[in-house]
Amino acid sequence: MICPSARSFPKIIKFIFLYACFYFYFVLLFSRNISDNDLWGYLSFGGIFWEEGYFPYRDVFSYTPTKPLWVYHEWLTGVFFYYIFNSSGPAGLQLLRYLIIIVTISLIYLTALKKGGKPLLASIALIPAMLLISFGYLPVRAQVFTYLFFILTLYILESAQKTRNWSILWWLPPIHALWCNLHGGFLAGLGLILIYALGEGFSKREAVPYVKIMIPAALVTLINPYGFNYWTYLWKAVLMPRPEIDEWLSVMAALKNNVQDVPVLIFVILSLILTVALIFRRQRNLTDLLIIAAPLLLGYKSIRHGVLFGLVFGAYLPVILSEYWEAWRARGLFFTRPSWRPQAFPVLLLILIYLWINPSLSLTMAPSFHILTPSPYFPVGAIKWIKEKGLEGNILPHFDWGEFLIWTCYPSCKVAMDGRYETVYEEEFSREYFDFLAGRENWKTFLRKYPHEMVLLKAKTKTHLLMLQEPSWQVVYADQGSILFLRRKTGDGN
Repeated sequence: MICPSARSFPKIIKFIFLYACFYFYFVLLFSRNISDNDLWGYLSFGGIFWEEGYFPYRDVFSYTPTKPLWVYHEWLTGVFFYYIFNSSGPAGLQLLRYLIIIVTISLIYLTALKKGGKPLLASIALIPAMLLISFGYLPVRAQVFTYLFFILTLYILESAQKTRNWSILWWLPPIHALWCNLHGGFLAGLGLILIYALGEGFSKREAVPYVKIMIPAALVTLINPYGFNYWTYLWKAVLMPRPEIDEWLSVMAALKNNVQDVPVLIFVILSLILTVALIFRRQRNLTDLLIIAAPLLLGYKSIRHGVLFGLVFGAYLPVILSEYWEAWRARGLFFTRPSWRPQAFPVLLLILIYLWINPSLSLTMAPSFHILTPSPYFPVGAIKWIKEKGLEGNILPHFDWGEFLIWTCYPSCKVAMDGRYETVYEEEFSREYFDFLAGRENWKTFLRKYPHEMVLLKAKTKTHLLMLQEPSWQVVYADQGSILFLRRKTGDGN
């Protein structure tokens, strides 16, 4: 029997303590159980595919005008999620999410090492990186696949560059073939390949392998149920403004409107840290600069892209810090002799951030495997009332609740609008709907133009108050979070 030496015990204890801190940090950041609104749209699509046995190329959930072709770029996510949900319930989806997060975090760390970062510094950089990316992991959304494949693509590109083993790049086409059917974020992966080709080319290094692999990686994305129409949709979707959706706001707009203050603040701080580190970096690498600049600019343009910057931050900061570390050691400034202080720093940082997020000092021992739809975040009371009364028909819902109504009330009820947004509805129609939802001057246009039979709104909104003045509509249900209007029958009341 081999026994560890007495000297190895302190190292084992430090190892266990560090990873225990990371575990509780992971649980705190990612153990979320309130459902994402889009989840119910995925499951509704999957239900049609598995239970009714056909692929819906046209929308079946709405009663208002829709596009002739429903290009659902998350279709495979819906098929996959429904199968898991149907066989193992919410716990299966949550387990999948945790596994994807763990693999994604591991790839950030491995990419940092591949680039030449020291393990200790890679661990330190991972702490703020995890904090930023955690905002993209609400239960449970298709974006988790984009985050996973984005960092996997970066790892493959970096591996090929370091080893000059260009055959590694042939993993990218099958990855993109799968990625494009799970989520439209595969464009970020193609962008990474293009950046490596440009960066290496302008630096007069080997760029041809990246150019060669980008062609098949792009072509395989045509292997989807919609063919070239998928790319036509994506072109319009990428350029389409979405001012009504918070996560699509720019950093400046978010700060101005006091929206998602915490993730925006963290993104700004980390972007400043990495920018300053780059400015004073002696070594200049064009490819690195472009890889960092792209998600940085995207993150400032749209809050939701800040997660991509978090992935890059965790992968690229360690190598820059390692260069500074070696320069300082050469000058005899810090830690020229073995010291416990560097190893203690990530533990201290973990504890400080943990206390900042969780000042109550409550300790969650295990992640949640539930997916909840609590009131008032979801109109569970109103839906229960509709079903108890046996009501059927067309419902004009609040935007956040459309897909939840599809999941809970279809086929007895259809919706006017939902979170599938530009995949189903024309832009002019969407503007009319959001004018109604915001209670703007022409809000009645949408109300009178389409055959609504029920209107389900968030309570105490401007449109709620305006609807109270409409003689053709009456309140039939109200609770703390929602209010349901029913169209009056002819000769009823007014």
